[in-house]
Amino acid sequence: MKKTRHYYLAAIIQTALVIIAVPVARAEEPTTDGYVTRKEYDELKTQLLAMKKELDALKKEKSEVPKRESVESHAVADVQKQVAPKVQATETQAGGDLHKEVTTGAIPSIAELEASLFGTTKFVLAGWAEAMYEQRNGQVSTFSASFNPIFLWELTPKILFDGRLEIEPSGGGTNVNLVNAQISYLLNDYIALGAGEFFSPSNVFVERFEPQWINKLPDRPIGVYHDVLPNISVGAQIRGGFPIGPTRADYAFYVSNGPTLNTFDARTAGTLDFNSYTDNNDNKAVGGRVGFLPIPGVEVGYGFETSKPGFQGTSFSRVQALVQSVDLEITRDSDLLKGRINLFAQYAWARVDHAVYDPDGSLGFGPLPLTAKRDGGYAELAYRPTKLDIDFLRNFELIFRWDHLSGDPSGLGDPSETRWTIGLDYWLSPSTVIKAAYEWDKPNGERNRNALLFQTAMGF
Repeated sequence: MKKTRHYYLAAIIQTALVIIAVPVARAEEPTTDGYVTRKEYDELKTQLLAMKKELDALKKEKSEVPKRESVESHAVADVQKQVAPKVQATETQAGGDLHKEVTTGAIPSIAELEASLFGTTKFVLAGWAEAMYEQRNGQVSTFSASFNPIFLWELTPKILFDGRLEIEPSGGGTNVNLVNAQISYLLNDYIALGAGEFFSPSNVFVERFEPQWINKLPDRPIGVYHDVLPNISVGAQIRGGFPIGPTRADYAFYVSNGPTLNTFDARTAGTLDFNSYTDNNDNKAVGGRVGFLPIPGVEVGYGFETSKPGFQGTSFSRVQALVQSVDLEITRDSDLLKGRINLFAQYAWARVDHAVYDPDGSLGFGPLPLTAKRDGGYAELAYRPTKLDIDFLRNFELIFRWDHLSGDPSGLGDPSETRWTIGLDYWLSPSTVIKAAYEWDKPNGERNRNALLFQTAMGF
């Protein structure tokens, strides 16, 4: 029995050595590149399965044959005779095939084939959640909450997708809004192309600071949300950045559906409605922003958008609108103040060409000739004592903000509004914050809208 086991063990070892010798022999061939074709793999697998069946049959016959040692020795010899020519033939054929394929091009691996067909499919779910309490003079106090998931997908290292939803309770149900959805292609290190629904580059606050775990105060500046600057654009854009010696510049230019000119109401005549994402004529809005970073932590920018917002086929179809803005961002660490200072500011102004609204008086407020002008903006200063020795104090941040919105162009609507806000944040983690703020809000000619605000926000 011991000899029998030795013979079987020898046969199995020799078979394994021959099998192992195949990739070794191929590794030694200078003409191959380490890949084996699927055809070769399937053939070798079939042969090995057949040999396994033969060995199993020989084991079964062992108990029935009197001269076991003789039978086993013959079985080993037969296996060796069968394996050797098959392996040799397989290697010869594989070597010839590989040589042909190497001379015509490298054989892609399975991973490479999958990547070329289906992409890398890297996916990340990010976003933020918030809960807020607002008590404003003249309004009913209320709690609110929202969830904003951001979907980031990398099809390949050059093809990207980003999209965001806004989900919030409303009345007896839930509102789900698509905020943005864009496909981007990275042309090179300095140019990226995008198409879809994207944040308007000229509105720096919306593009960079809107998420509530980034926005340092519970509410948003009025100057960039009340139809002075576009928030969302639907179209195509090109953007990127490049060094200029020790400095750097960034840019973004786009073409999109334009805003709508309000013409049917005396209170809003001459204003621009940026919330309609479908165009009302064949003209398209063209805009962009150019930023310059003279030193680290400092950026200044200029943005614009030009369009013809009037409805096609009406007397307003040739009216031209121009929106311009300037912005400033400063982030500095101060040893003297033992902390970090942030300054964010943006001011925008819009102009709509002269037009006569309700020219025949059918709407009840005309004729009203008007060259519409409007402006608004904000400035925000924040300080956090990041260099103090006490951990508890380092987590606080103090914020001041001034924001302003001019009156409606006709002078018949809401008057100009100026707000002052002071806030105190406590950071539970780098992306989780509790905010408290008080806002002095006094529109000209109206009662105050002062507000007490509390909010917690978490980014993920």
